[in-house]
Amino acid sequence: MSNQRQPIGIVGCGIIGASWARAFLRAGHPVVVHDPSADLAALREAVAEAWDAGRLTHADRIESLACCVYVQESIVEDAAAKRALFETLDAILPAETVVASSTSALCMSDLVPDLAGRARFLVAHPASPPHALPAVEIVPAPFTAPDSVARAEDILCAIGQTPVRLNREVRGFVLNRLQAAMLMEMIGLVRDGIVSAEGVDALMRDSFGMRWAIMGPFAGVHLNAPGGIADYFARYAPMFDGFCADGETLADRLPPDTLDALQAHATARVPLEDIAARRAWRDDALVGLRDWRAGVAS
Repeated sequence: MSNQRQPIGIVGCGIIGASWARAFLRAGHPVVVHDPSADLAALREAVAEAWDAGRLTHADRIESLACCVYVQESIVEDAAAKRALFETLDAILPAETVVASSTSALCMSDLVPDLAGRARFLVAHPASPPHALPAVEIVPAPFTAPDSVARAEDILCAIGQTPVRLNREVRGFVLNRLQAAMLMEMIGLVRDGIVSAEGVDALMRDSFGMRWAIMGPFAGVHLNAPGGIADYFARYAPMFDGFCADGETLADRLPPDTLDALQAHATARVPLEDIAARRAWRDDALVGLRDWRAGVAS
């Protein structure tokens, strides 16, 4: 379906909501914003820096969102406030309008379990800021209609986002769970005097950060052994065993079916016979990124 130039609603226009507005305006959508506390002058200035703000409308009445095919909620991370807002939106929006929440950790099954239109509600948690970072976690509740998920994904893909659907709800979703795991380890290393905060930033910025800018972590590991990701974990199993909790080994965390799934994922994109060529591509891309960063810094 074509979603070009169909009205999009934004409820809550703080840092995340304003960034969502920029993303939709850039793609040519009219955007209707409802936020009684919004600094409209600052919002218009922010979106006018790069994109036409003429398609941006501020609605004093929430009922004005009834023209929208998709509404992105980005109010304060407060469950009671979101429940009250969703109840209102469910009452005023057409049945086909999808309602997505930018919540960082709240599950929709806890927010709208009893609403008549609960099937159109889901979480669309963005990497921040969404106008610059395309990844969006799509987290349906058990009662979310497949059609609502598909329409949200279509709309987001059409504006250049990268929706990633979770198979089921989990507290904190995936982005924040990954970030939290890394941050907790970094905090511990700094706390224990093993490395400075500056050192952690440098190690992440000038190693994984650069590599992850051009490929994901599984794709990166796949290139680091001749036999791909399965070979990598076989070679370094003793090291990973040492990182596991007491009584656990890598084999407990990475059973054969999971390892087979990772290998299948990686080889579907880069067959084993193409690893050397892909590694050369990666190296050229990293050198180019390094040169670009040096130019920007100068």
